Amino acid sequence: MNTQEILILMAGIILLGFIGEYGFRKKRIPDMILLLFIGILIHYSGVLGSKTISSLEAFVGLFGTIALTLIVFGGVIEVDLNTISSAMKKGIVIALLDVIFTILVVTPILYYLIKIQLLISLLLAAILAETSATLVIPMVQRIIVREDFVNLVKIESIMNSVFNIITVLLILDVIQSNSTPLSLASTFFANISEGLVLGAVVGFAWVIVVKTADTPHLYMATVGILFFLWGISQYLNASPILAIFIFSIIIAGSTRIKYLLNRPGYIDLGKLVEFNQEIQFFILTFFYVYIGLLINILNFYSIILALIITGGIVAARFLEISLIDVTTKWFGPDRNLMYSFLIRGSTVIVLIGYIYSLDPPIFFQYSNTIFFTVLLSIAVGWLLYSYFSKKYEVAKS
Repeated sequence: MNTQEILILMAGIILLGFIGEYGFRKKRIPDMILLLFIGILIHYSGVLGSKTISSLEAFVGLFGTIALTLIVFGGVIEVDLNTISSAMKKGIVIALLDVIFTILVVTPILYYLIKIQLLISLLLAAILAETSATLVIPMVQRIIVREDFVNLVKIESIMNSVFNIITVLLILDVIQSNSTPLSLASTFFANISEGLVLGAVVGFAWVIVVKTADTPHLYMATVGILFFLWGISQYLNASPILAIFIFSIIIAGSTRIKYLLNRPGYIDLGKLVEFNQEIQFFILTFFYVYIGLLINILNFYSIILALIITGGIVAARFLEISLIDVTTKWFGPDRNLMYSFLIRGSTVIVLIGYIYSLDPPIFFQYSNTIFFTVLLSIAVGWLLYSYFSKKYEVAKS
């Protein structure tokens, strides 16, 4: 692509993102769904030729890496920024259990019923283990419900994306390795430990820089360090996503230490979150539209598979929430409402797009099924939410 085409592409992405955001704010249409269907419409209308679409492949891997980095980093710092309550521990535990229960229920369905290879079944189940923060949080804010419960749902959905991405990328590492089981286990745990150590070392080093530096734009430099950390992790065969995760925890935690607040170089978490969201806006808009370009909405076999998988997701959610409530009584009168927050969304789409850059055969074999599963999860989630939220008053906007 020449310079003019790249500029037009960037302008188009920004404008489509604006349209998606407008649709969500004015018509309550999730921007992800609107942009996916814009991509599908562009695909079937033939507006973009196959040559132009194929040229966009060069951006998928890069944008995928940036998106996953920012989702994990943003998830950690947003939780630290917005939450000072007992809901923190509960939300993190539920977020982790979201991933575990989905994998435990959906993997056997894919492996035994649909006859998909075990590791691929595990990967697909992990991809679909999301609770979409971009869709769930507006749902819980539409009604009047106790603040502690709202915080719990926020933390669950935000941290779920973090755990979801970490799990998927670790499974991908296993799939892409051709080692024997013994050497694979050794390499796998070495990658994990090296990623954790590297993230901690870079995190603490950056805290020292933050404490001594005197510049108002440290939040931009921090994002630059994130990209550096991902690249150096891959170069050293460490786990990039775990390095990012540990780095994010250190940065989010260290900026709350009192003595840092009175020093030049304090990272303003508010600005950091805002800057992170602006980059995500551009990257995710590209992903939604591009994945829409590759979707075949006439693949009826994928719809059948998606119906089966969605049934598994619903079962996993009901089993998880019921067991948690029986053992902890965390949800109280709001337990039924928790059942409805099973909606899949942006993280699923980003992950399937990222896989396209690494393993196209997996993408083209299962992307349609993933797409329809996301749509069905949204439909089922909204139906359950509409039914269970009847007893609540509508919040004033």
